[in-house]
Amino acid sequence: MADDAIAELEQLLREERDAIRRLDGARVLAYAQRKEAIVARLRGGAGSLGPDAMARFRALAPALRHNGVLLAHARDVLRDALCAARPAGAPTAAASPTRAVPPRILSVRG
Repeated sequence: MADDAIAELEQLLREERDAIRRLDGARVLAYAQRKEAIVARLRGGAGSLGPDAMARFRALAPALRHNGVLLAHARDVLRDALCAARPAGAPTAAASPTRAVPPRILSVRG
């Protein structure tokens, strides 16, 4: 079971990376939900993961970070594109006085 879930997660990360590069938000969201379900399955059987399965699971950390960095860059590219497409003088989200959400910081160290 764990080997199948880890193999599915490995494949999913490759597919997610492609969806991020294509800026396909619907696919990225679907992959995020699938990742959560897979990790929940793995967490449920964490005691039954053998050393090889644990090593494969830990080896996924760089791919997870890479996809996270790609997502952050994609978000920034889209934000900049939307700002550039606004008419001159139109308020931006960053300049909006109602913006209460603090900027997000992404850790690329893990």
